[in-house]
Amino acid sequence: MKPLRRSSSIFSRLVLAFIVVLTPIFIIMLSIIYSGMEDLRSKISESIMDRSANTLQALQVESERILKQLPEFVLDKDVLDLAINGNSLNDYEKVTLIKSIQRRLTLVKESSPLISEIKLFVPSIDRTITDKNFFTSIDHAEFDAMRSRNESKGSWMEWNGDMWIRFHYGGTAATGPLFLVSVQLSKSQLHESLSTIYPTFDGQAIIMNPEEGWCMECSNDDVERMDRLKSYLKSKSESSGIESVSFNKERYMVAYQYSSLIGAHMVVYVPEQAVLGSMKKYEARLWMLFAASLLLIILFSYWIYRILHRPLKTLLISFRQNYQGHLNPIPMPTRNDEFTYLYQGYNSMVGRLDELIHEVYEQKIISQRHELKRLQSQINPHFLYNCLFVLNQLILTGDMEVAYRFSLSIGQYFQFMTRDGADEIPLELELVHSRTYAEIQETCFLGRVESHFPEEVPLSKDLIVPRLILQPVLENAYKYAFGKGQSGGELRICADADEEFLRITVEDNGAALSDADITRLHERITSVLSHQEDVSGLQNVHRRIQLKFGMDSGLSFSRSSMGGLKVTLNFQWTSS
Repeated sequence: MKPLRRSSSIFSRLVLAFIVVLTPIFIIMLSIIYSGMEDLRSKISESIMDRSANTLQALQVESERILKQLPEFVLDKDVLDLAINGNSLNDYEKVTLIKSIQRRLTLVKESSPLISEIKLFVPSIDRTITDKNFFTSIDHAEFDAMRSRNESKGSWMEWNGDMWIRFHYGGTAATGPLFLVSVQLSKSQLHESLSTIYPTFDGQAIIMNPEEGWCMECSNDDVERMDRLKSYLKSKSESSGIESVSFNKERYMVAYQYSSLIGAHMVVYVPEQAVLGSMKKYEARLWMLFAASLLLIILFSYWIYRILHRPLKTLLISFRQNYQGHLNPIPMPTRNDEFTYLYQGYNSMVGRLDELIHEVYEQKIISQRHELKRLQSQINPHFLYNCLFVLNQLILTGDMEVAYRFSLSIGQYFQFMTRDGADEIPLELELVHSRTYAEIQETCFLGRVESHFPEEVPLSKDLIVPRLILQPVLENAYKYAFGKGQSGGELRICADADEEFLRITVEDNGAALSDADITRLHERITSVLSHQEDVSGLQNVHRRIQLKFGMDSGLSFSRSSMGGLKVTLNFQWTSS
């Protein structure tokens, strides 16, 4: 009986069944969370785009209003007089015009919270005028930067870390403009406007021009991310959009909109972990729930498995013991469940089997005893006649010593054969009787047959065997191998033992049997019972040895190395 494979056990099937039931529920819950995450992502994306568009629109409107005010300011007569006739005016006239211009600069500055400072560059008189001061010289580096940028790139430009809107009037490429107005935008106001786009989470709003390389509100300690954003914006042909982008193994939601008026992108990037963190927590908790469910499934399945496995294992062990011939009842369980009825039925079956086996066993014992008694009582008249005839001849020839030993052997032989004693005896006594029988036959065959017995046989004193199992084998050899009167007969008895079997072999050098005869003899003795007279003794020996030592024991027949028949008596002594 083979044990159940682990792959087909109840435990694995229970776990699989629970997982099959749990998995669709988990998939549905996971799909709900993912659907909620996508919906939240969509809502947040719309919110980011709307806020970004509103802020950008406000900055564009304010920039456009400033750009409209600048021409009105430029067309002022005082600015034109100062730019064109400044060198011909006396100091009083210059101061008067400058004061007038400063008042206008103050009005423009105060008209918009986005303006931090306004500067008027007048190259003809080498003056820089602000709303509060004027300087006797122009910062030519700043002036050149303001006049160099092409208007088609947008109204905003970056210089020296600040954002500017500038306007120049008149002049040529060679002479330069008559004057130039630059409006410095307020960093604090820009920061406030950008910070209102998404005040929650850990995101940031910036204004970036990737072509010119400037960025407003960019973090100086995260240059790598800013460079990644610049490369990302350069690769986009659309004017606006929102996507999920990976920076340094972290996912961000990046929304961008391009303003041709400003000449830059409004970019808002928010970490997905900050936006979807709560949903991610639910996802993580769902996975934890699934893992915990798997653990509970395994524990619960193992609990059920133990409830079923233990009584089934007890039943299986009992069946294996039955297979080995041990019909032991199962102790009844303390709880009253289905296995109680199963155990009751099993114990009833075992009890009935034990009764039937004992009945059959007793019948076999009785039958074997009858056969043994028959063999004991069956004294071959021809054998008796030969013995008496040989004894008479020994007496007539005066060989009294041989006659004495011969008559003593005959007496021992018939005493053993007619004794009513135990059905089983030590192997040592069986060998002594067989040696006595061989000595009688050697005398009867007048020295034409020699027998050789081993000096020592393993386990002969301890191994208990059925009576009269070796003499029928010797008798068969004398009858068929040496019965035709030829000389030079030899009979050899050997014994060897290993960890499982004791084997006694009887070999002769007779030539009466062919290989086919030996095969037929083996089949007749070891298979279906036959009542042929010439094999009844060997058949009886084979059956009694198997009954005592198991089905792997008994007689086996083969060709002897001496040329005749080899009979092996196999005793599986480890299971006796």
